[in-house]
Amino acid sequence: MNPNQPDLAPDVASVRYLDTDLGPLRRRPCHFRCGLYLACTQGRARVSTGVQQYDLGEQTELIFLNGALLEVMEATDDFRARTLLFPQDVFLKAILPIDTPYFNYTHEHPCYRHTPDERSQKTWREVLLWMDMGRMLFADNRSPFQPQQQHNYLQSLLMWLFNTIPDKLAASGARYDRKQQLCHRFMHLVRQHAARQHAVPFYADRLCITPRYLYQATTQYLGGKSPKQLIDEQLVAETKVLLNAPALSVTEIAAQLGFADQSCLTRFFKRQTGLSPKEYRDHAPA
Repeated sequence: MNPNQPDLAPDVASVRYLDTDLGPLRRRPCHFRCGLYLACTQGRARVSTGVQQYDLGEQTELIFLNGALLEVMEATDDFRARTLLFPQDVFLKAILPIDTPYFNYTHEHPCYRHTPDERSQKTWREVLLWMDMGRMLFADNRSPFQPQQQHNYLQSLLMWLFNTIPDKLAASGARYDRKQQLCHRFMHLVRQHAARQHAVPFYADRLCITPRYLYQATTQYLGGKSPKQLIDEQLVAETKVLLNAPALSVTEIAAQLGFADQSCLTRFFKRQTGLSPKEYRDHAPA
């Protein structure tokens, strides 16, 4: 990460608030192990999770409850985002009383852009109020009550966020058939598991469908791409994250990603990117 912006860390020990341009992530993917909730307040950016891309503009929310790989593909000079980072242990305690369907919706639809109608504008103003409270509590939190403050704040925020979902669904008018719903669930599983699970049957089993049916769904609704192509795209992004850690050898990276050996990883990476792992490291931005 960029030493000039140390607060944008891949993991945190306590809830953290920051106002950022996401500069350290520009063309340099990072795998966040903490959850993150981002509200774009100005400018535009396109961010990638490896297998998916999201266009962020003013009044856009982006949330990954369990963390995610994130890279900024492009951004305007004036791009700014108010951001909360929260550790997984705090999140897991805070999420307990919240209904699973809302939890699943947020996994499947992490990005939402507010519309000009008053209902959506009211919700956006409330998003900014939650961010104001996060800044007040956690921008420089030295309170002896920090653990309880973190739990209370995050649980209340999540409950409020999930209460906005029915209105967001109604406003979008979205109606998803079974294959579309499977695609959303598949993409979430890929973000979670592609670093270790490279075979399509693993995902088909998790979804309780056949690999053939999964192929039909993704090629119909995900740009004509096969499940294997999507898994490989995410795996390439995960590999880049590890290659950006100079202390790791290619052999160690291959082991972490479940490849049989270094040569298997090298062949895969060069086939996907046109570069060997060493060449990628030589060309990667500092």
